[in-house]
Amino acid sequence: MPYNDPHTAAPCLWVMRTAEGATFEFSIAEFARDVRERKTAECVVLSKHRARFGRSPTANFGRMPDGWVKSTGNNAALVTAGRRARGYQDARASRPADHGSVLDLGRAPAALDWAQLPWSSWISRPVAEPMVGVYRIRRPGQARLAYIGQGLIRARLAAHAAKGQRGGHRQRAAFSQPLESSWAGLPGCSPTQLLEIECDLIASHALTSGIAPEAQFLG
Repeated sequence: MPYNDPHTAAPCLWVMRTAEGATFEFSIAEFARDVRERKTAECVVLSKHRARFGRSPTANFGRMPDGWVKSTGNNAALVTAGRRARGYQDARASRPADHGSVLDLGRAPAALDWAQLPWSSWISRPVAEPMVGVYRIRRPGQARLAYIGQGLIRARLAAHAAKGQRGGHRQRAAFSQPLESSWAGLPGCSPTQLLEIECDLIASHALTSGIAPEAQFLG
């Protein structure tokens, strides 16, 4: 099995081909502009697939087929620590459940019921308690968002604020101005499911606003 990099889908596709006998065909769409346009289009395509079929594409978001453990990454730090390892078959391993689509084409990205998630009100102060979920950042009162993210919310928001003070950082312009944030705690979601929800939210913003959030894909 190949390692998890340079492409995270390689281990899953390898299992599908070698163990399940799958064959593949491909189709491409060329983008002449910057990486933000391409990554935004990727989110839109993934999210529309999730909404249509009720699940993510098999090899996206780092998933593996049932019965297989994924290879680790392949970098100097893992090699030095003795933690680089090939994936293997294990009947106990199962594909993480997909989160249902939250693609929302009817509500504004700043709305408190956007994507029917339990959003907090908009505030400009730091998050008081640690929680896992998704968050959104905007300039006060604006309809469009500056950023959508997921993970440990308090730590992630603090990291974005630090980028606003870092000269030369590509996101500095977006995060150095007065900002406010809103978040939805989702303690029952796996890391993979949080990535799916984040993807759907970015796609929802792009499809309803015509553009990705200002600082998205600039990190």
